[in-house]
Amino acid sequence: MTNAEISGLPRPGAAPAALELINVTHHFGGLRALCGVNFTVAPGELAGIIGPNGAGKTTVFNLISGVYKPSKGNILFHGGDITGLRSSAITERGIARTFQNIRLFKELTVLDNVRAAHYARMRVNPLEALFHSGRHGSEEKRVTAESRDLLDRFGLGASAGELSRNLPYGLQRRLEILRAAATGPSLILLDEPAAGMHPGEVEQLMSFILKLKEELSLTVLLIEHQMKLVMGMCSHVVVLDFGMVIADGEAGQVRSDPGVRKAYMGSAK
Repeated sequence: MTNAEISGLPRPGAAPAALELINVTHHFGGLRALCGVNFTVAPGELAGIIGPNGAGKTTVFNLISGVYKPSKGNILFHGGDITGLRSSAITERGIARTFQNIRLFKELTVLDNVRAAHYARMRVNPLEALFHSGRHGSEEKRVTAESRDLLDRFGLGASAGELSRNLPYGLQRRLEILRAAATGPSLILLDEPAAGMHPGEVEQLMSFILKLKEELSLTVLLIEHQMKLVMGMCSHVVVLDFGMVIADGEAGQVRSDPGVRKAYMGSAK
């Protein structure tokens, strides 16, 4: 691998980065979770972060999405520094995420889960919302129409009136991703989207993510333990081990890297 690939510096001829982590380090008290992490994700790319348990993968997502502030380093989104911004401000700039554990509003319908994600982008002020002005009514109609359209386009339209807790597990995962997409992001972070799924559900999820990426023109960064999904979808893979980047490059190149094999299997052979 080149020095640029290892350091996270832009590759020669590469498009400007949608996301760039520069020397990102994070500590929890005396525990070092990340150390000098550098990598970039190009606009429109579907990239993956892999690594053994405890490697720091979810910490990276928590730093990007504003759950934590890095102890050191910078995070750039389309060239703008978002380091340490609140999660709400990062969402407004166009980054959305899902979590390892499904966090749907279980007692709301499928439609209302997606509608809820639109409200941050409603073009009304608090007084208009309080008194249900004409503009508030038109915005409510727009949000409902856009939510229904999103559900219809990605195969959940028939379940719009169902309580989200009644959906099969695989559909709940897809609904959570759609709800994140409803915030209008250009970058979506998916934290172990295939966790707990059987092989048939994983295949369906892969098709779903690829369709979502293409039709909504998204950049996607995902964490995943299922190598079939990562190697079957991701053009670019970053490997973490003990909080450091040990490989960064094309999926096939990373898979054959001796350092990666050692991290996963205890042997470079």
